[in-house]
Amino acid sequence: MKKIWGIAAAFAVIMAGCGSSAKEIDAAALAESLVNEITYEDKLESVDADTISMYIEVPENTDSVMYMGSGSTAEEVAVFTSKDAAAAGETLKKVQEHLDDQTASFKAYKAEEAKRVEDAVLKQEGNYVILCVSGDADKANEIIEKAFK
Repeated sequence: MKKIWGIAAAFAVIMAGCGSSAKEIDAAALAESLVNEITYEDKLESVDADTISMYIEVPENTDSVMYMGSGSTAEEVAVFTSKDAAAAGETLKKVQEHLDDQTASFKAYKAEEAKRVEDAVLKQEGNYVILCVSGDADKANEIIEKAFK
């Protein structure tokens, strides 16, 4: 009997290790923190899914929270929540394509904004992809790290 309990306990420990260790966060709250705790030149406004899809080909079943400026700057914030880490990896690729397009666009007429896009914070944390195009990458990284602690 003790042997069965020992095996059961070992199995439980192994299974606990197989679970997802990725922290769940409030994506909207993280996006709001990035918008409110960093100083931007432009006024960032929340945009809807239709507007987001005009700029980023977000994979299906991905929730999106995004703030964009007027277009006179490249400043923007987005947090994407995918069903799993693999889907988040696909989202990361799509967001990188968006940044590449933005860099090319801004290089043509506003080089300082192209530099801002090149210095953007783009991270994947488990099922989440976070984008912050601002003039303060250090502060953006600090806010993101705090959200995932």
